Amino acid sequence: MTGPKHWQLWPLLLLAFAAASGLLILPDSARARYFDRLMMAWPSTGGAQVLVIDIGAQDETGAPWDRAASARLIAQVASAQPRALGIDMLFAGDCDGPAALAVTQAMRDAPTVTGFLLLDQPAPPPAAAQPLAVADDARLWPATGMEAPCPGIAEAARGLGSMALAGDSDGVLRHAAAGVRIEDGAYPTLPVALAQLALKDASAPLLTGQALRVGQLAPLSLEDGLLRLAPASEHEQAARQIEATEILQGEGLDRLAGQVILIGSSLPERGGLRATAAGPLTPSVQIAADLTGAILSGQMPRRPATALWIEAGLLLAFGTCVIWLALRRRPMQAAIAAATMVLTGWGTALVLWKSRLWLIDPLWPGLALLALLGAALLIRARMAARAEQALRARLGQLLPAPLVSRIAAEPDLLRLKGELREVTALFTDIEGFSLATRHMGPEQLVATLDAYFSLTCRIVLDHGGMIDKLVGDAIHALFNAPLDQLGHESAALACAHALQRETRAFAATHGLGITRIGLECGAAVLGDVGAGGKIDYTAHGDAVNLAARLQEANKALGTMICIGPELARRLPDAGLRDLGLVEIRSFGPLRLWTPD
Repeated sequence: MTGPKHWQLWPLLLLAFAAASGLLILPDSARARYFDRLMMAWPSTGGAQVLVIDIGAQDETGAPWDRAASARLIAQVASAQPRALGIDMLFAGDCDGPAALAVTQAMRDAPTVTGFLLLDQPAPPPAAAQPLAVADDARLWPATGMEAPCPGIAEAARGLGSMALAGDSDGVLRHAAAGVRIEDGAYPTLPVALAQLALKDASAPLLTGQALRVGQLAPLSLEDGLLRLAPASEHEQAARQIEATEILQGEGLDRLAGQVILIGSSLPERGGLRATAAGPLTPSVQIAADLTGAILSGQMPRRPATALWIEAGLLLAFGTCVIWLALRRRPMQAAIAAATMVLTGWGTALVLWKSRLWLIDPLWPGLALLALLGAALLIRARMAARAEQALRARLGQLLPAPLVSRIAAEPDLLRLKGELREVTALFTDIEGFSLATRHMGPEQLVATLDAYFSLTCRIVLDHGGMIDKLVGDAIHALFNAPLDQLGHESAALACAHALQRETRAFAATHGLGITRIGLECGAAVLGDVGAGGKIDYTAHGDAVNLAARLQEANKALGTMICIGPELARRLPDAGLRDLGLVEIRSFGPLRLWTPD
């Protein structure tokens, strides 16, 4: 086959350029689900562990949880001397009551940061709120006001952090801001404030458009100015979680010493559940623990700013290479090259994720590359079809038409060699077909046979059989041919039952007789038989011949399905009825069977 013309090659190269350009405008949401699955299938390792204390519906006495129980919990945690304590809940209202005072006193005994909410109406931050140092390009969530905790609680805490979380366009939370802007001030979110407290650094965290610096840690690269969430799996969440009632009962306090701890609730009525890659109902306290641990460990997943351009450039280069191979070399070479490129892309993306926590997308570029391969192969197939037509026209002047067709379809003129294999043969015939169709015209007869064969052939194929021949109104079918079929004996019997059931209804509506069926299994020789332009793949053997005889025997026996002795022996639990010894032409007396 000659190479492609310029008019055939350039459209494909333009298609490769269009595919690369399409990656640049592909919405981020199209990649988000892949990154979700990547992070859950291959979770990041080495992040700082943050323990989570989960508040349930009741305290240690079985009474409904209240603020007094929260005060006792904080006091118990403080007695274990944690490294830092974050509280993912708002203590607002009833600020002069004994429970609020107890919370205030408990917070003074431990390094604690507590949360605040954002308001869409003016409400200035309390004086105790510590600001966040930001650069002009820092990305902050804006708010009109702050719903802060009680003044005494805010003063007792070492810092305040925003608990605001918002999902992407599909409602799944994948990013979180490091800070919020209220009036003219910038304030940290709860994970940033807790990480700063854990580091015992008096300097304010510094937030720029590209990085976050907390204490003396190395700057943490951001993704579009936001923290990228890599949620822990449900198993990991359960491993780091401690029930609040256990702490109130004095259990597990030894786990808290010197640890970074977050207190919150996973109850739906607390309103703190969010959809993340880990699941649709991830508690906000677990999300805060993930973000805090990532900040402290310096291991935050991100998608590099240049990743999209690199992906598009590689798709353009690889796509051009695959197109050239598909049109100039063998199609298999192009397919192997494309598969190698796709697998290399997946492997590289996985290595970069595990080593650098970079989010690289091999999915869409890989699909686009395979689509380009498919387009190139279609052009190649079209070129091959034109070449075959030209060959047929030329050889048609020299050779007979049947031989030309054979050469075009099978250039090497190979024939399937004979093989000996076990088969189950099934033969059918319509009782009284000639008599039933005498009153039919040619068109009605052909239409009836078409409908009959459409029904019966579908049933045979559905059960894994091969249609060997259609002779008149009869079907010759083989099971376990030409490829191995596990349980072909049972499949053939099930096919016979289905044929019996479906053809009975068909016969009633089309004025035909019943369909008789013969079944037997055994060794048969299969292969191409014939010469010149007439070659037929068929089977020869006693089992095949006997199945044909058994179909005929139904008429004398008054049965619809007649089964030979070997098939009956192989299906002892099929519920068959013994018909006794029956004289079969060319086979002598045989014990036959039929479904009961």
